[in-house]
Amino acid sequence: MARKKSDWSQNKLSRYLQEGRGKGEGKNYVPWKKIQDFPSCGRSSRISGWKTNRIHHFFSDQEKKMFFFLDWSDIVFDIREHYPLQDLELAMKIADQMGIKYPIDSQSSTPHILTTDFMISIKTDEGITDVARTVVSSSELMKKRKVELLELERRYYQNFNINWGVVTEKGISKILAQNIEWVHSSYNLDDTQQNIKTLKTILKQELYCKNKSIQEITSDLDNVMNLELGTSLSVFKHLLARKEIYCDMSSRKISTKFSTSFIQIK
Repeated sequence: MARKKSDWSQNKLSRYLQEGRGKGEGKNYVPWKKIQDFPSCGRSSRISGWKTNRIHHFFSDQEKKMFFFLDWSDIVFDIREHYPLQDLELAMKIADQMGIKYPIDSQSSTPHILTTDFMISIKTDEGITDVARTVVSSSELMKKRKVELLELERRYYQNFNINWGVVTEKGISKILAQNIEWVHSSYNLDDTQQNIKTLKTILKQELYCKNKSIQEITSDLDNVMNLELGTSLSVFKHLLARKEIYCDMSSRKISTKFSTSFIQIK
């Protein structure tokens, strides 16, 4: 729920609301905070989402890792980052009840809109339900002000019967996040191209029949089919991303030197 430093005013608040920030779902959702709003944010990244088919905005490595985990999960239906606590009156009332100061811009005296890192729609037996998750480093939990704002956030969502929780770096598998990131950009290869469709079929056969390294098989296919170097490896990543082939993504970082014996074909 960290707030990035930027000029904040009533005019900017009105503009954000007019732009529909914090509104919409799926590809139509507009995050409350975007990278271009904070030009000096060094660990920021833009990533195209599998589930949403839109660009997501992140300001830290931890947010990005959490996103990879969510995009990979089969039960996650929608991911909305930097989701605003837009009921400002309620948020300020909760702060008053807690006896804490609500965040207000020191220059303009305009109240800030607090945000939750992720509003997540998940599939359950009863249908689609929303849960809210804030990503925080464990060291931040030692700071009184941070804990106060987290409690404010918890109470806010309690009013809407939305499950809210904190995720630290201890709750996100570093290896899983690295492996998902490795395959993530290959998710949307153009399957309509005949050579890609053919290559997918052949690659699956090679992975199933031959006990070689991934690097050997993909390099051999590039040579035999006269493809640009790395094409078959991109298709291998695509198959993993689409879960058309399987491997243990959590136990160790994937290497192209691995034998195909660790791959399962769907």
